[in-house]
Amino acid sequence: MILSRWFVRGFRSSAIWRNPTQQTQSPKADWLNRTQRFNNTVQDIVANVMANGEVAKTPSLAKRLVKLMEYDTLLRVPLQGHMTMMAYEVLENPINLTEQNLYKAQVVACAMELAQSYFLIMDDFEDQSKTRHGQPCWHLLPEVNNLILNDACMFRSLVNDILKEHLDGSVYTKMIDIFNEMYLFVAIGQYLDNTIPKAKDISLYTHDNYSKIVRYKCTYYCLEIPIMLALILCEKDNEPTFQRIRDIVRDVGFLYQMMNDYTDLSNEESKSGKTGSDIQEGKCTFYAVKTLERATPEQKEIFKSSYGSWDPEHVKRIRNLYKELDLISLYKDQHNFKYNQFLKNINDLPSDDILTPELFVKMMEASNLNNWEIY
Repeated sequence: MILSRWFVRGFRSSAIWRNPTQQTQSPKADWLNRTQRFNNTVQDIVANVMANGEVAKTPSLAKRLVKLMEYDTLLRVPLQGHMTMMAYEVLENPINLTEQNLYKAQVVACAMELAQSYFLIMDDFEDQSKTRHGQPCWHLLPEVNNLILNDACMFRSLVNDILKEHLDGSVYTKMIDIFNEMYLFVAIGQYLDNTIPKAKDISLYTHDNYSKIVRYKCTYYCLEIPIMLALILCEKDNEPTFQRIRDIVRDVGFLYQMMNDYTDLSNEESKSGKTGSDIQEGKCTFYAVKTLERATPEQKEIFKSSYGSWDPEHVKRIRNLYKELDLISLYKDQHNFKYNQFLKNINDLPSDDILTPELFVKMMEASNLNNWEIY
């Protein structure tokens, strides 16, 4: 289910990434324009930070990091960055939306996108993926090879340097804490995502483990983090507000991951540019979990003997099993349930809450960029 376009108003026109002379653009054209402006900002920020840091002492390394940024960061819609800026513009008092404050928000948004690149290249390496953004994954390039881990570490350090260069005081300290927690959470999710298939134990394909993967790999850094960072920038952050964010986006996180599982199941290259292979890799997906919840003993045996295999016949058996159990219909029902629960949660927010329905609806709308096929 896609949120109605009329339900979402445009962002405030104060952001530098928005072109005030093109207010009549289509939503797709507007986002493409924002993306280009965002990419220009990222390149400027990265160039300035590297020029003043240790990396500048090793020109070949600086050139390599720029190439990595161009190879990944600049080839996709910077969704996390856009959502961070969006959250800041909605949550900040209009009088404080100065050029200086907006630039700080842009810096944080850029840091989010660079962190996203760090996660993606590590994820591709650990999954041994072949393509991303319609081209070979970074770790498959001849000049990368065994330097992939060092490249990832350097990119993560670049994120920290950017935050240190532009932020100070408690805002900087809180930002570093959030980013460090993000690295930890995603690593936990990555651990579960990779060890469950390797265990070859179907008892691990449970709703509890799937929920953990959703929480650590998706909900936290895709949804919670942009709002939390914006609140810190606005100096309106506190633990009760963070908890309300968690409660609201929990269902959205499931929506995202279930949609990702559905896209992978289509057996085509997803709009994120990554080829789908969840069945072959034995991933703990919505479909795997629901299969074992619904399957007969005989069907469980088919799943056990065929799931996690690259044999085309085994993959076909699993796909047929999904059809027999009518899991696509179940997916659609669960999708609608989670969506409606999300709407209920935001509509139940107190009228004086700093968190507004507008904020969450805009973030949901932003996530529908993949329906425009511009990743």
